[in-house]
Amino acid sequence: MESVRKVYQYAEPNLTVIGWMGFLGYPAYYYVWAHLFPQPYESLSLRFICSALFAVIALRHYVPSHLQRYLPIYFAYCIPICLPFFFSYMMFKNDWSEVWVMSFMASILIHVLVVYRTGLMLLQTVAAVTLSVLLVYGPNLEVISQHVVWAYVPIFAFTYIFGNLFYLRSQSEHESKVSLAKSFGAGIAHEMRNPLSALKASIDVLDTLLPKPQQINGSSLEGEHDLRFDAESLKLANEVIQQANQAINSGTETIDLLLTSIDQNRITNATYCKHSIKEVVEQALQSFPYPDQMDSASVSAKLEQDYSFFGSDTLVKYTLYNLLKNAYSHGRRDNFAVTVELKRFNSCNQLVLRDNGVGMSPDVCKLIFDDFYTQGKVSGYGIGLPFCLKVMKAMGGQIRCQSELDRYTEFTLTFPTYNSSAVSQIKQEMMKEKSVLYIGEYNSLLRVLDENAFYQGFKLTHFRLEKALSRKDYEFEFDIIVVDLNQKMNRESNFRRLEEKLGFTQGRIVYLYDKDSIFRYDLDRSIDFYPVDRRQFLSRCAHTLDGLCFDSPKSSRKLDVQPKSYQGKTLLIADDNHSIRAYTAILMKKYGFTVVEAQNGQEVVDILTKRSVDLIVMDVEMPIMNGLCAAKVIRHQGTSLPIIGYTGDSSNDMAKQLYQAGFNDYLIKPAESDMLMLKIAQWI
Repeated sequence: MESVRKVYQYAEPNLTVIGWMGFLGYPAYYYVWAHLFPQPYESLSLRFICSALFAVIALRHYVPSHLQRYLPIYFAYCIPICLPFFFSYMMFKNDWSEVWVMSFMASILIHVLVVYRTGLMLLQTVAAVTLSVLLVYGPNLEVISQHVVWAYVPIFAFTYIFGNLFYLRSQSEHESKVSLAKSFGAGIAHEMRNPLSALKASIDVLDTLLPKPQQINGSSLEGEHDLRFDAESLKLANEVIQQANQAINSGTETIDLLLTSIDQNRITNATYCKHSIKEVVEQALQSFPYPDQMDSASVSAKLEQDYSFFGSDTLVKYTLYNLLKNAYSHGRRDNFAVTVELKRFNSCNQLVLRDNGVGMSPDVCKLIFDDFYTQGKVSGYGIGLPFCLKVMKAMGGQIRCQSELDRYTEFTLTFPTYNSSAVSQIKQEMMKEKSVLYIGEYNSLLRVLDENAFYQGFKLTHFRLEKALSRKDYEFEFDIIVVDLNQKMNRESNFRRLEEKLGFTQGRIVYLYDKDSIFRYDLDRSIDFYPVDRRQFLSRCAHTLDGLCFDSPKSSRKLDVQPKSYQGKTLLIADDNHSIRAYTAILMKKYGFTVVEAQNGQEVVDILTKRSVDLIVMDVEMPIMNGLCAAKVIRHQGTSLPIIGYTGDSSNDMAKQLYQAGFNDYLIKPAESDMLMLKIAQWI
């Protein structure tokens, strides 16, 4: 099935042309072979069947969304019927005439181009030709041998084999180049995460050392080293910390988005959700690295007409950064000014960025969105604006430029309205990639979820409570986990055990409750959950799932607000990056931990033979012995102390590897200090 899906994805860009050619070509050639150049045999009914099959491919975008998941299977059956079966059948019925022998050869070439997987293509060919032989000649081998022109068979075989070998080599070279690009991108991501993580850790330490503005009460503060901070300086320092954190988080998310986009050969929509354009623009203008401190004063924002858009706030900020960078780098002059304005319409929404710089000629303006086009740049690669165009198109929008030399340059970003068909279509495509786990009994909730899974296309998995409690922690990696707070959940022991299992997941946890019997548990927990009324979920399941997937609903959790003291506890920090170890150690010592450091997995194993520790926070990628190997060695020695992993890989496969190696929990780099402390609190 995976092979069929990949073949369909590969052929998809050309399917519209193929579909229309097949839809129109089959009946059109009936006239050619029946009247212009008459052949012994023709079948209008068979041609209409093939034409109808291709019509579905040509109009596949209009197929109901709940049926589109079956298009790859339909394609896998349609092609062998319309190509090898039809042309071999007509060749046999026309007694191997020269016209139909050549037509069958042409169908082989088309088949090779459309279905690039050799195994699948040969399976389709053998099945289709065998069926046509049986229909024309019957199962009698003697009759078959008398009618088959065996001299043509080696030619057909050569065409199939040579065509596949040639195409396979081209495909192999293409995949090698893509693999190289992925490896290069992955290497950049890995090298970027360490300095980002170190910077993140240092900022966390600075954040804990500096008093908050509300603690100052307008007076100066004298530290133990006779350092004096006035209220304004402290306020500014805290703002810098917040902005740096936002920049780091944005950079990390951009790395993930770009790597996923490389892997999928398109801009990924994995993080799309509902955003306020006003908030995104304000954040972008505040965090943009202006060439000079005074340059921020040259930007004026008219953000009164706020609107919601569906997409990635990170990518929209990236687009704004690119436009601002170009404006300041290549368009500025005396009295330079930039205006950012929001415009809201019934059919669409716009963001307009206009500067009064040097402008561009019409010829240049037409080319700026072309890949690798540069104009007047000393150091530029011509990939910024083309990527911005891809970003806007991926969100169902558009970007255009108007400019006049020595007057202005204006970029208009057009977004579809949040309730538009374009956004609905993106959501439908995203829902097909979502996975939902329902934990509860066989009841009306399961039936409603099953019905929505059929029409919306998401993958639904059902665990009864007993089964859920027996699963491994890493087996709860779903986008949404719906828990029905039924009678079995009234037992606090069951509820605690389930929440321990769910502590490993990165998905959204939904608790369905009944207003008539609200569940109250006086529990300290380190997981976010989303409480939803059971009746509301039953009556508006699709709407609720849409909100959980694409909006930003408020979560609830009861946490221990009193800071814990870890005096007497020993924490082992293992990371090959010295800065991360050092800064994390400072942070942990403030909470009372005795901290031991290691720079690779072998040192961790050696330390545990000499002293006892209460918890290990260990990086996965380390030299000499990585974290996975170290965890396996520790578990093999019979040690049950908790191990929290630290990794830049957020995939389900990594979660499975961590759990199988013996990790109790994990964090994604770079992690918030609050999240680290919550994880630690859960295991000590």
